[in-house]
Amino acid sequence: MRTDAYDRSDLISLLFRETDRAQRMKTPLSLVAFCVFAMELDCRHRTAPCDDAIRQVAERTRQLVRTYDDLGRIGFDRFLLVLPGCDTYDAMALTERLRIDVFSNPPFIAQQRVLLSACFGIASSNGRSPIVAIREVECALKSAIEKGPGSIIVSTPVIPSPHDPALRSQ
Repeated sequence: MRTDAYDRSDLISLLFRETDRAQRMKTPLSLVAFCVFAMELDCRHRTAPCDDAIRQVAERTRQLVRTYDDLGRIGFDRFLLVLPGCDTYDAMALTERLRIDVFSNPPFIAQQRVLLSACFGIASSNGRSPIVAIREVECALKSAIEKGPGSIIVSTPVIPSPHDPALRSQ
């Protein structure tokens, strides 16, 4: 199924490049992961209506993001946005737009309107490895899925204080 979204391996390659650029230029880089839920469709098995719903989500998402943002699939019903130059607040604002513009207007799928919803996880790279950033955004997405459709969870990495007693013992 063609969605104009990168597959996971291509997306990880792009993320390494963008992380390197953000570190070099000292600019922010955020990730937004989201999982799509189609209310009237049973998408546990890939079917043509489910494929169509995922394709329409990808098309709608692509229309809302900047040309240099990267959209990729990290699972059948899961997407990852790589947002160069966006801090966590910018990523949150975009996520709200996605929730409203992509998921509030039900598309026609198999000659019927289908309610779509999504859960979102947001993380900032903070100059860390792309693998760490992906793990963090996937963890935030998992928490959002547990909370329910429409949830947005922003990951806040724990950055130890130099005054932390655990660091003094090292």
